[in-house]
Amino acid sequence: MTDTILRLMEPHAAPARRGIGVRLLAFIVLFSSFVTLVLTAIELYIDFRVDVNTIEERLNEIERGYLDSLGSSLWNVDLQQIRLQLDGILRLPDMRAAEVRETVPGIAAPIVISAGAPSPYAALVRERAIKVSVRGGERTIGVFRVEASLEGVYQRLINKTAIILVSQGVKTFIVSLFILFIVHRLVTRVLVDIAARLDAYEHQGRPGPLRIPVPPGHHADELGRVVKALNASFDGLHSANRQLVEMNAELERDIAARLRAEQEVVRLNAGLEQRVRQRTAELEAANGELDSFVYSVSHDLRAPVRRIEGFTRLLDEDPNSALSEKSRHYLTRIRAGAGEMGEMIESFLKLSRSTRADLAIATVDLSALAAQTFANLREREPERAVTAEIQPGLTVQGDPRLLDIVVGNLIGNAWKYSRNVPDAVIAFGAQESFGRTVYAVRDNGAGFAAELADRLFVPFVRLHRPEEFEGSGIGLATVRRILARHGGRIWAESDTGRGATFFFTLWEPRGTDETPHDPAGRG
Repeated sequence: MTDTILRLMEPHAAPARRGIGVRLLAFIVLFSSFVTLVLTAIELYIDFRVDVNTIEERLNEIERGYLDSLGSSLWNVDLQQIRLQLDGILRLPDMRAAEVRETVPGIAAPIVISAGAPSPYAALVRERAIKVSVRGGERTIGVFRVEASLEGVYQRLINKTAIILVSQGVKTFIVSLFILFIVHRLVTRVLVDIAARLDAYEHQGRPGPLRIPVPPGHHADELGRVVKALNASFDGLHSANRQLVEMNAELERDIAARLRAEQEVVRLNAGLEQRVRQRTAELEAANGELDSFVYSVSHDLRAPVRRIEGFTRLLDEDPNSALSEKSRHYLTRIRAGAGEMGEMIESFLKLSRSTRADLAIATVDLSALAAQTFANLREREPERAVTAEIQPGLTVQGDPRLLDIVVGNLIGNAWKYSRNVPDAVIAFGAQESFGRTVYAVRDNGAGFAAELADRLFVPFVRLHRPEEFEGSGIGLATVRRILARHGGRIWAESDTGRGATFFFTLWEPRGTDETPHDPAGRG
């Protein structure tokens, strides 16, 4: 029957069974059934309480009407009267059993009179003591027990439940079908027509903006306003689609132009890369030739300088030489100059070696290198009291030989420039800053003017007079080259008379320009 009604209501039978009509019917039936069950349960509970209260009141009436007469009959041992009264109680509605039991102490065979049988169902049981007045007082002589069955109450509730559910179910089904019919006439049919027009418009290839006529009788209601809003939206979508087509055409032209530009960039980049490779090869060849030249010149100059130093020493030590004091002073100056030249040549060779050999990468313990450097310096100058602070566990990847030169030069400089400080302190440590590890060598020695920091790493540039501190001015330049080969940098901070701190990094990412903070917090 339901299928027949749905087929009459829906012009398209298959879509209706899968559409909102059947779901609406199911929701209405489920909700109505839920409400019916809740209301039925409430009504049945109220009826149950009314019936139970009625039975309770009947038990109270039995107690008021029979308890005294049963006590008189039991005291007079009128068993016939007791049985008649119990039979009268059982004739009342829902009463199933009654009993009188004598409880006087000392009686060998107490009187027990019963009527009826206990109910197998739930029951209400009432027990009361039977008392009589004897010599101005009350005496308990027995117990009166009466049982009322709830079987009739339950049966009445079951019958009423069946009637309510059947009647409410029929009413719910009829009302649901009527609501479904109304919804179909007012809403669903219009929606199906709109969907059919949309589907037909899609298959036509969208020649123009979609127009849906307002259904008859719906010009002023919500569906009419929905259709008008859809038509306005379709007009806007058609206009936006036309603009989008024009923009797509313009975008295609832009893409084509960009592709041509990218091809030109690729061509230019290819030529640029070729020129860069060529310039790089030329620069590497020139650097190699320059390093070879520096090494050759430095190596070849050592022999003449040694001969000058040797002959001046022989001439100065010759007992047969008749040189004046002034001439011997000149020889001493020549020997000192030759010594300085020898140191400079040796520094040239160290600088050249730091960039010529290939790197042998391994795990290097910088803390151990620093400790060994301090040990060597103390062995060379045991009379100095210098406090060395070394952070343990500083390990890196690098060339052990070259990193030993870096640590040795930096700690050696700190040792040299703090010789005039009574309580010299030299510290070597590291700290994370800007996502990288920054190493630092700090002393409390002579220091230097802050504005001269950039000149420290230029070969043969010295910020102190030779008579104050010895040196060739090549050590920090060598350190800078070694760190550059290890992908790192070096910089310094100081102030005259307040010590100096040299910071350096290893294996920094390419394109890193900013200077990390001072690991000790000095900026």
